[in-house]
Amino acid sequence: MRILKRAAAIGLSMAMAFLAGCGASEKPAEPKAVKTERKKVALVCDVAGTQVFVLTMIDGLKASAEKYGFDYVIAECADSAAYEDNCRAVLEEGADLIIGGGWQAADSISKIAAEYPDRADYALIDSVVDVDNVKCISYREQEGAYLIGKIAGMVTDGDSELFGAIHVSQSASSFKWRWGYMEGVKSEKPDAKFVFNYVGSYNDPAKAKEYAIQQYEQGCQFINSAAAGGDKGVFEAAKEKGFYTSGQDIDLTSPDNPWIITCQIKDTYATVEYLTDQYFSDKWTTENESLGTAEGTIGAVFVTHETENPRSDRLTDEDIKVLKETVEKIKSKEIDLSAVPDEEAYVQ
Repeated sequence: MRILKRAAAIGLSMAMAFLAGCGASEKPAEPKAVKTERKKVALVCDVAGTQVFVLTMIDGLKASAEKYGFDYVIAECADSAAYEDNCRAVLEEGADLIIGGGWQAADSISKIAAEYPDRADYALIDSVVDVDNVKCISYREQEGAYLIGKIAGMVTDGDSELFGAIHVSQSASSFKWRWGYMEGVKSEKPDAKFVFNYVGSYNDPAKAKEYAIQQYEQGCQFINSAAAGGDKGVFEAAKEKGFYTSGQDIDLTSPDNPWIITCQIKDTYATVEYLTDQYFSDKWTTENESLGTAEGTIGAVFVTHETENPRSDRLTDEDIKVLKETVEKIKSKEIDLSAVPDEEAYVQ
């Protein structure tokens, strides 16, 4: 299945061109659905490029289309204005289910779902909006971050108490990543201290590398990278300086860089499968859901998700056994990570 059949691609392009050409004061024409016998699912997302979060969503949609025999449309958006244009265009093309692939789609999905509640079904990945007919999928990232933190405590030397992390931004919504990581480290080293830096961008490997070197020089033996495209810079610094690190979203471990100990998994492939499994069964509802280790969407490489890449000698068979037991404790809430505290209160 190609992303679009030729005729559909032409129609989508014409629709987008028309909408983009409308003046700001003009009200867009109401889309006219083109329904066919086969169901059609549309993914409206950021430009894929090298963004693994988006690329794996696309792969998940393709796999689901093979499984259920539906047509699919992938509408990549170069800027915020394109999201609404593309949502309207895929609605006109007869999409039965429109999936917003990331928080950038939230406003547009909300608007279109409110305007045309009976024309399609709507879902949003990695964000939550207060719209009754939009099914929102969020994640319990703190569960995967806890595993990363626990691994960090396991692989560092006994006298190491300073741990680093490099993130995209210090937003309130991303505190669950930092909190989970800190709690995981403290499960191994209760007196641990932390250094956080924020690159302020989804793709700044140079700044991420600079921060990583600074953290290493302060004494961090493990630096968790959650800098999106900036992870590459942290990995380069780890290889040059010899500190342990981890990445995000997919398996970024490599036989060429033994310092990448693991990666926190945020499996958008499995998320799209989860949504389409529900949609093409009798389980579809618009109730919001939060996915984590129990649903197989959140985890860590070598623990919940396997890889063909070699495992570091610093992460032993006994460590893996303990980590797998930890996953079960998270699932059962023996280790309860469901209530993320307020950041200001936590760091005091």
